[in-house]
Amino acid sequence: MALSFGELYEQMTQDTLAEVDRRTEPDATVLDLGAGAGRMAIPLAKSGRRVIAVERSSNMLAALRTRASGLTPAHVARIETRHASITNAGRIGPVDLTLCVFTVIAYCLTEAELADTFRTSFRALRSEGHLLLDVPDAEVFESMEIESADLIRDVSMTEVEPHVFEYREHTILRTPDGPVELRDSFRMRHWRVREVTTTLREVGFTSIEDVTDRFPSLGARYLIARKPNISSTER
Repeated sequence: MALSFGELYEQMTQDTLAEVDRRTEPDATVLDLGAGAGRMAIPLAKSGRRVIAVERSSNMLAALRTRASGLTPAHVARIETRHASITNAGRIGPVDLTLCVFTVIAYCLTEAELADTFRTSFRALRSEGHLLLDVPDAEVFESMEIESADLIRDVSMTEVEPHVFEYREHTILRTPDGPVELRDSFRMRHWRVREVTTTLREVGFTSIEDVTDRFPSLGARYLIARKPNISSTER
């Protein structure tokens, strides 16, 4: 991803970290849904925050743990990894903020999966906690070809159902030890902002703020949803 998108990839990370800084204290607890290889979890732990990283791919979690092994023991202790789906991650919380960014909701193929993902966040959040998510633009679901000195990347997107796309990738990385070939395929869904905001409200989020202006030129709408102040008996 870094080789494909360069500075834009780094901007996505830095803009997200800046928004976390606006919404939480330095010692806050953050739930990272679809944590991948730790793009957000590692810098958040280094900033002093505790991170609960939920990821269903065992390979991604292994990569996260490998990367985290280079941190100080204090930083490593702030990262809790959980091998689980974002739709059913078990009991978590309370957390101050949930991240569901970098096209994560596109892996929810049905309305039920989207709602369950938002419920995972809602249940984990403390009262008046926030969920930060992105809603990828239609352009994200277009085929692309990238070739540079470091890689050849061919991604095809085929609409197989209304708003559901078959993603197929064939990438060759040029490394000092020789070429490394990668292939992958899965399905993704293009959610419209109206569908997302409707589902957020159905789950229980009350205030939804569009903060896209703080994420310029990143190919998505960015939303902050706030959990209302709920008493212990109502929880």
